[in-house]
Amino acid sequence: MKYIWTSFGLHYTFSMSPYTAGFFITEPVSNNRLDYAVRKDPKIYVPDLIEGTLDDVQIWEHIAIEANVDNKILSEKGLKHFIFLQNARVPTWISDNHNHVFAFWYDALRKWYIKPWSLLVHIDQHTDLVTPIVFPSWNHPEEATEKIVFDYTNTDLTIADFIVPALVTGLFSEALMITWEDKDGAGTFIWQNNQLIKTQNSSSMADKIPSSVIVDLDLDYFSQGFDEAETFSTVRYWLTKADIITIATSPLFIQQEKALEILKSLQKELLLL
Repeated sequence: MKYIWTSFGLHYTFSMSPYTAGFFITEPVSNNRLDYAVRKDPKIYVPDLIEGTLDDVQIWEHIAIEANVDNKILSEKGLKHFIFLQNARVPTWISDNHNHVFAFWYDALRKWYIKPWSLLVHIDQHTDLVTPIVFPSWNHPEEATEKIVFDYTNTDLTIADFIVPALVTGLFSEALMITWEDKDGAGTFIWQNNQLIKTQNSSSMADKIPSSVIVDLDLDYFSQGFDEAETFSTVRYWLTKADIITIATSPLFIQQEKALEILKSLQKELLLL
């Protein structure tokens, strides 16, 4: 099912497919393979995707992710629905676990919101540049069907390894990392000669905005106790540069009530008010 909505002459197409209904993952695939052998009744929930507002971004009763952290199994609840944001300044998707944005990026490409070989601006506590165990079965973005991308996202990808496949397949030409995790991890990365290569520092990128920019925000960027004014300033700057925006609430790394509070505080940059 598809819907068309209009904001100041911009026509954004919303499609629920293939996230038409929520489902459980019970096999050791995607994020459910994290510490699978040591978890009791390992099962996680992936919600449906709906068109909605920031008020529709709600915490749900089902576990979205479990992992062994410091010898303790953490079981974290995710969102009731993934959201394609109404009245957004640019097409914007909101998920809980971060790997789902991979499917949203390809949805944006199919709808011509972005072009192949775009710039990814990844704002996150983590770089998420882990090389996946399984690479995509396609070599170029136009070869990927909606179902193939959905299956790959929900079978092979996890919260840590969804960016490299987008570089490998040419969805992005480069990925700019803006991260608190490791200052050495900040900078621009490309995939070349079957390896990830760092090309320059992030500070040199601010004035080199290409024609197609994907801003990918993980709300755990706000969980590190750094200067909040500086953190918000960085995020707001890049949100205004975006052609599309993807946002993850990251239940394993930030308390979800705090994540939703931060999300609503960014409405000026996200919405056509």
